[in-house]
Amino acid sequence: MTQSHRPAVFVAIALLVAAMPAGAQIPDKFTNLEVLPKDITKPELVKVMRGFAGALGVRCQHCHFTHDPEDLASFDFASDDKDAKQIARSMMKMVGQINTTLNTEIGEARPEHLQVGCFTCHHGNYNPETLEEALVPVLKKDGTDAAVARYRELRTEYYGQAAYDFSEWSLIQIAENLGRDPAQVDAARALLKLNLEFYPESAGTYARMGETYVAAGDTTTALTNFDKAIKLAPEDQWIKRRVDMIKGKKK
Repeated sequence: MTQSHRPAVFVAIALLVAAMPAGAQIPDKFTNLEVLPKDITKPELVKVMRGFAGALGVRCQHCHFTHDPEDLASFDFASDDKDAKQIARSMMKMVGQINTTLNTEIGEARPEHLQVGCFTCHHGNYNPETLEEALVPVLKKDGTDAAVARYRELRTEYYGQAAYDFSEWSLIQIAENLGRDPAQVDAARALLKLNLEFYPESAGTYARMGETYVAAGDTTTALTNFDKAIKLAPEDQWIKRRVDMIKGKKK
């Protein structure tokens, strides 16, 4: 599997900050702080900024105006010219409110490590979206082939990271949701076939494929797929009961 290049971004941030001469680094005094404490120390602020970068998979220029992203001396950290900075402030306030609510509602029962942060939703991705949210709009706008291609792109770039769920059941669930719309049954089958490329012994995929044919009234093809599912998961009682139901209807 192709390794993602994104971790190198985070390494580059650390190396860039470490390699810059003292006069060209982040300033020692800060202005225009609206959410962070105005007396925050430089190490504390750098830690917060690096946390943002890692949680969203971005670099400093995502929020801060600069003429040269590779030169920290060119950054205008106090500038509010970028919308992303305003959004970040809103998100920081939201996170604070959520954590305060958790403290109030859960109290002493709350585990010490239970803290909402940027990574909670973003998982290293600028867009905090699920795999379904990334694929379905593409499918509806540009068709099934485009959605399949997008899945391959995302898997190549993000596999092994937390940004998207590439586990066996992810595409199965998306296909199940799509299959509720008769107009999207073919698309559901295409995603299930795609899933079999990566999980060729997935009983769940064959079972869901069978369901798409049940919905279409093709019990013969449905049972063919369910038979494959049973061979892969002979102890799965749900699959067995589902086959008995389909055969009963067929009789």
